[in-house]
Amino acid sequence: MKRSVKIILIAAIALVVAAGLTALSIWVIAPAAKYGKAGSLEKDGNVAGAYEAYVRMGDYRDALEAARRLQDQVVASRSTDAVKFAGYDWLVLEERDGKTLLLMKEILEIRPYHATLAETTWENCTLRAWLNGAFFNGLPEADQARVVETALVNSDNAEYGTRAGANTRDRVFLLSLAEANLYFRNEQARIARQGNSVKFWWLRSPGLDPILASIVTSDGSLGFAGSGVNYTTRGVRPALWVTLPAE
Repeated sequence: MKRSVKIILIAAIALVVAAGLTALSIWVIAPAAKYGKAGSLEKDGNVAGAYEAYVRMGDYRDALEAARRLQDQVVASRSTDAVKFAGYDWLVLEERDGKTLLLMKEILEIRPYHATLAETTWENCTLRAWLNGAFFNGLPEADQARVVETALVNSDNAEYGTRAGANTRDRVFLLSLAEANLYFRNEQARIARQGNSVKFWWLRSPGLDPILASIVTSDGSLGFAGSGVNYTTRGVRPALWVTLPAE
């Protein structure tokens, strides 16, 4: 009888210890690790990834303050709000190391992210091929020479964990979820039009599932769940890093 009581007592203590370790991991160790990862992303130059990581940590330590600091730095880097380049109007999102990140002001075209409803990533989608092929080749040669090939970090969907695939090098690309969060102060600023019509527009990040790609909705909110990659009602807003001539 005494042996049974002892066994039960030991088991109870083990459960309490396990519960305590679990709570320690959830409330202390895991947040600290995420905070450290955000700092590493910032140090490595992945400002958008660091910003998103800090935002998702909420009130933990100074995470929200760190996110605001990064966004303020990006906004402060802009010497102008918009420019004309290669015959199009562009928003200036960031200026860094003599380069300028541009996002087309209005929707360029309505195109699917991928030709068929199939699992894909930014690396393999037909929209990437079109942007870096027909669209880029259609720019004036002098402007093509100013476009900088960029090493893109393609992060998994932060809400659902959907894999984004390999990092890529592109001259023309779409913003990621993290970048669309970093570069705009509010949802209103993300709203895009084609003529007089407000449109959804594609981001390069995956959605809820590999057959979905993330979007910005018509009210400017981020669509983490995304739309079917073959949807023919979503707009394209090219982004590119360029070297602009001094004024």
